[in-house]
Amino acid sequence: MLWKKKQEKILEPVDIRTGIDLLQEQIEAAQQLLDNRPVKSEDHESWNNRTHEYLLRIYGQRSPNLDTIVNAPGAAPAWLFMPDDAAENYEVASLEDKMLKLEQCVVALKRKAREDHVA
Repeated sequence: MLWKKKQEKILEPVDIRTGIDLLQEQIEAAQQLLDNRPVKSEDHESWNNRTHEYLLRIYGQRSPNLDTIVNAPGAAPAWLFMPDDAAENYEVASLEDKMLKLEQCVVALKRKAREDHVA
């Protein structure tokens, strides 16, 4: 039996304005997760996957933003048999941290857009 290589999606790069919009969409999606607690790990994972896809489109495969944001704490419980309330607090803290990082990316992209417009 031949193993087929999983076909990778080709993600088209986006312009700065679209990148800002995509990141703001993710920030809003994260806020909705936080507003409708408990944050389920499946929802957090789905949010992470979409965020990863958007960051790839904005910054490219080699960007340190991919690991810094998407792979920040929160992919799995910090320890085995973590109590449910501690796991929830962990998910919330992780999502809040990722939101902050995305907000910082938005600020940087807006600054770049202004610089490019002036130049």
